[in-house]
Amino acid sequence: MNNTEKIKIGLISLEELDSNQSLQILRIRNDASVRRWMYTDHEISLPEHQKWLNRVNQDESRRDFAVLHKGLPIGVVSAVDINSKHGTASWAYYLQDSARGGIGAFIEYCFIEYIFNELKVDKLNCEVIEGNAAVVKLHEKFLFSKEGFRRSNVVKDGVRCGVYLLGLTGEDWLSGKASLFEKYRKFFDKFTVEIIRKEFK
Repeated sequence: MNNTEKIKIGLISLEELDSNQSLQILRIRNDASVRRWMYTDHEISLPEHQKWLNRVNQDESRRDFAVLHKGLPIGVVSAVDINSKHGTASWAYYLQDSARGGIGAFIEYCFIEYIFNELKVDKLNCEVIEGNAAVVKLHEKFLFSKEGFRRSNVVKDGVRCGVYLLGLTGEDWLSGKASLFEKYRKFFDKFTVEIIRKEFK
């Protein structure tokens, strides 16, 4: 498969979305399979969604992108709490349930690479709600290590549950990313990525 045949995955900043794309992101945020593992897990109204978009688009400590597959939004990927003094950031992403075929693994690799290379981060953190073992395992495949566990930290469906804390250093990413690329080469042969972001004024 050559480059012209690859499927383009677009990462486009949320402020670049048109109204229909923005509504699709709201639908994804409200999908039960996504809300199940989010801190914000109630049904999000349109006004609340619009306020969220306005807030994140003006926050220089974060970078939020819609994930586009064949031109349609299928999820969101974010780097948050970007701290240039300490060289740290946290990240998370969610995709609609129908996103298959290696897109999640491809996005994970490409966005981690973006965070370390473009945002000049030295340490990347993430949090995963207890029970989401598949995502913990996926992050560990991408060189993250478990660094802690906050017991009884959030309420989901009326039940208190914990949160796993995971982290990845820039040094570990640099030393391990080549072998990861080879491991997931079939996805790099299948997809290509384009990042589109409007810079802050």
